[in-house]
Amino acid sequence: MRVLLVGNHWTPGTGGAETMLVLTAELLQAAGHEVVPFAVAEEHTLPTPVRNQLPAAAGDGARTRFGEAWAGTWSPRAYRSLTRVVEEVRPDVAHVHHVFERLTSAVLDALRHAGVPTVMTLHDYKPVCPNYRLFTDGAPCTRCLSGRYVEVVRHRCLEGSRWRSVAAAVEAYAARARHLYRRVDRFIAPSAFLRDRVVEGGLPADRIDVLPNPVVAAPGPREVRFEPPVVVFASRLVAEKGVDRLLDAASLLPGGVRLRMVGSGRLERHVRARVAAEGLPVDVLGPRPPAEVAAQLRGAAAAVLPALWWENCPMAVLEAAALGVPVVASAVGGIPDLVEDGETGVLVPPGDVAALARALSRLVESPDEAARMGRAAWARVRERHDPQAHVTALVATYRQLTR
Repeated sequence: MRVLLVGNHWTPGTGGAETMLVLTAELLQAAGHEVVPFAVAEEHTLPTPVRNQLPAAAGDGARTRFGEAWAGTWSPRAYRSLTRVVEEVRPDVAHVHHVFERLTSAVLDALRHAGVPTVMTLHDYKPVCPNYRLFTDGAPCTRCLSGRYVEVVRHRCLEGSRWRSVAAAVEAYAARARHLYRRVDRFIAPSAFLRDRVVEGGLPADRIDVLPNPVVAAPGPREVRFEPPVVVFASRLVAEKGVDRLLDAASLLPGGVRLRMVGSGRLERHVRARVAAEGLPVDVLGPRPPAEVAAQLRGAAAAVLPALWWENCPMAVLEAAALGVPVVASAVGGIPDLVEDGETGVLVPPGDVAALARALSRLVESPDEAARMGRAAWARVRERHDPQAHVTALVATYRQLTR
């Protein structure tokens, strides 16, 4: 089959959507299918046969913040570029990943107009929540599931920006009015939790398949860890990931234990300032290539994801488990489907700093228990997140639509 893969970034990024886009391409190609990636044109864009057809990101060159935000709702450039690519490539099916604000939902219109069967993987709650996360004012939020998108403006849900929030609310009202998501033939939800929320927000349950994200497991669980021990946070430095609660917990860890934070985000400067001002036992490493992230995880006593929002199927958990590293994570969203408490890791209540510190200390001070959990986590992802099983299910969905 010839599959058109569509997503904002066709780059070797560390974000979950980017990781899944690249991994999906590799799995499909290994299974003998032809893959044509389509994304925004960037400096580090990976090879694709339509490289010269890729559009600039929506809002690129805008003169005002409002202009940039408004341009991010629908991109004529992306529509025209994708229309030309479809005419040239003639794909059997399109598989859309995260496209909002850069390619924008214009790609769904282009695919429908061209009659291309379309599958869309949901990496977040964007079809039912203009701020993507169902998370506002530091806590989970369901205000928009009823379609009252004015709440986005009232709470300035897009990182506190009035203009981005206005643009997002208008986009959401327009999407609902013109039935935008009817242009998608099949949705893939990586967790049952996400499926249930988007159905509650209006997406049709009979067009959503639950298919967990795949991960390539190491040949065996890791056997080496750093001494003195470290715990590793490998994710975005943003409020919804619970980074401030993690910094609070870092001060409660046993003496000599260090927290290593790998990644970047809106709170990176804030995190560095807190570490310096409070003398916390934390190393802020910034963004690192995937191989280096894996090396940090292999040497860790545990990985940690103290999320406050309803995570979907976070790659941060799967990638640690794939190396045989136990995970301490919040019991929110789809995480309890990935971490079996006391067996493959430890679940803690979201925002509970004392419980987070206790769980991390437990794994640091009990290396045998941590090793047992790590082995169980590795075995679990091999069974439940096998890449070959994932691509088989994907191709079956493609064939059902093209039939």
